[in-house]
Amino acid sequence: MRARDGHVTGHPRRAECSRRHPDAGRLEARWARLGFVRDGEPLAVLDVGSNTVRLLVAKPTARGLENIDDESRFVRLGTGVDASGELRTDRMEAALEAISSLLTIARQRGAHTLEAIATSAVRDALNGPDFVLRVAEATGVDLRILAGDEEARLTALGAVSGLVVEGPALVCDLGGGSAAIISMVSGETAWAHVVPLGSGRLSERFIHVDPPSPEELAALSTHVNDLLDSLPPASPRTAILTGGTATHIARLAECEGSTTSLTLTDLAHVREVVTSLSAAEVVEAHGVTLDRAQVLPAGVTAVHAIVMHYAVSRIVVTRHGIREGAMLDVLQRRD
Repeated sequence: MRARDGHVTGHPRRAECSRRHPDAGRLEARWARLGFVRDGEPLAVLDVGSNTVRLLVAKPTARGLENIDDESRFVRLGTGVDASGELRTDRMEAALEAISSLLTIARQRGAHTLEAIATSAVRDALNGPDFVLRVAEATGVDLRILAGDEEARLTALGAVSGLVVEGPALVCDLGGGSAAIISMVSGETAWAHVVPLGSGRLSERFIHVDPPSPEELAALSTHVNDLLDSLPPASPRTAILTGGTATHIARLAECEGSTTSLTLTDLAHVREVVTSLSAAEVVEAHGVTLDRAQVLPAGVTAVHAIVMHYAVSRIVVTRHGIREGAMLDVLQRRD
């Protein structure tokens, strides 16, 4: 739907918007067969990303992970890392404040085991180890910097934990500083790579006007495709999207849930919305934060380019991702 000024304001009717995965019964049976999954005490995972610091508190059951709390703080820790190579002092302070508040929540929810991980921003920054030391001194938490291959492994483990994956699939978690892209065949990883395609990084590099110009978006899409051409070949039928950009795509398509299906038309429409409106207009029309609205044009354009590059016929958005993968990894190591 368009207003008289030509801006995109509404949403088309969708043919498909599934909030419960059709294989839910098979998923429950699969979880019941996993010996390491049993009723237990709450666990917590803290994920320090380039855009967001996120907390998951959950407990394992025979049916999967039962969420107790799911919190996030949008702090843009990775701001400027692509240009300067270092974490900014003000962003580190914001991240430390977020970490402290989320740790308080984890304790209040009864979590005695905490896995704390950091991804692209801390990994890429020259002063990343200094930030890890500051976190330890301020909170006592040992923040583990994930290598790219470990980030991709945990992302895939978490993303498919809530799905029955049949046929070739591509898992994509587009964060603030990087994107984890995993090719899966018959439920197994064929290859996994982390590439510098995060929404914050791409915004800083390509988007300089609000709303972005067609030339900026074209240059961004070309850059994404050039990076994808450097990866091994894949022919997925399904794209499994996870992470903040993906969940906001589902939100703007008015199709939210723990697992949802989108059409290519839905994705194209969301791309048109976030690239046609200013960030302030996206905030007003759709209720997202201004910080998130500012990186959505780059993030959604990159996701759209990835989906089109691999010519997938089906899109699934799942809220399960690296935090669930890290939690499952802790449980597997225990047993």
